[in-house]
Amino acid sequence: MSLLNPKNLDLHLLRCLQTLIAEAHVTRAAERLDMTQPAMSVVLSKLRTLYGDPLLVRTEKGMVPTPRALEVATQVRAALLLIEQSIGSTGSFDPLSGTAHFRMIASESVILPFVPLLVARLRVEAPAVTVSVQAPDLTRARQDLEEGDADFVLAFVRAAFEGLRSLPLFKQRLVVIAAGNHPDIRGRLTLEQYTRYPHACYVVGRGGTSMIEARVDEALAGVGARRSIATWLPSALSSPAVIAASDLIATVPERVAHMFAGQLGLQVLEPPLHLPDIEIAMYWHERLHNSAAHRWMRETMRATAERLEKGERS
Repeated sequence: MSLLNPKNLDLHLLRCLQTLIAEAHVTRAAERLDMTQPAMSVVLSKLRTLYGDPLLVRTEKGMVPTPRALEVATQVRAALLLIEQSIGSTGSFDPLSGTAHFRMIASESVILPFVPLLVARLRVEAPAVTVSVQAPDLTRARQDLEEGDADFVLAFVRAAFEGLRSLPLFKQRLVVIAAGNHPDIRGRLTLEQYTRYPHACYVVGRGGTSMIEARVDEALAGVGARRSIATWLPSALSSPAVIAASDLIATVPERVAHMFAGQLGLQVLEPPLHLPDIEIAMYWHERLHNSAAHRWMRETMRATAERLEKGERS
């Protein structure tokens, strides 16, 4: 049976098929496409009939794609990329009447200061434009952009992703937080205190080191010092509550620190050594570079980031 037989498959079914195979889980695939689980189950049943193959089979470890499904996934991915490219490569985009959905990958410390401003702007300038944001796995970021699983990656990347376009957005200045009633730290922080008191650290995914923590360790190594770590957390936004209830300290983006300082009674302290700013950029794939909607969104994000930076300086 032809993969793109218009009598049997439409664009929606193709997207469902790609997502089902990528997630290998009906419920997660449904959530990713903003569908109900029963509706996605109906789609899977229809796809199994069309392809004459179970596509996903249940095992002790969960659903697993069949060899036919993996073969189909490659073809579907290529077809969807071609369709997106052909639709988006010409013309213009009217934000007041146009519809579009953009998928972004960003950490919570990037989302917190930036995405609220972006969404507020979209509600006024482009009410039919929607966004979804996923937690980062920077080891897959380039692949996600290449395969069409994301439209943007917002991140600090030490070495730019090869083959991707990028544009700087804003900087994250790093500060240290400590409990307001810390037994030893009072308003200022020495290097001796910074290395003596254990840290709460943010890890990416399953044990991956965040760029913030990498910067801290490099700066300490540069002055011949080391720190101890008492807690590893899955999000930079987890740190403030842990810090407020203990004698631990943490190095976090300044915007994050000030958002929680008043609520949790935190001290926001200057680091006792030089920590370079974290420069956040947006990355996208060449296939979307000429898309009118994508161009408009890039400019909107750039202008939003400029407002974020200017608002803090004013």
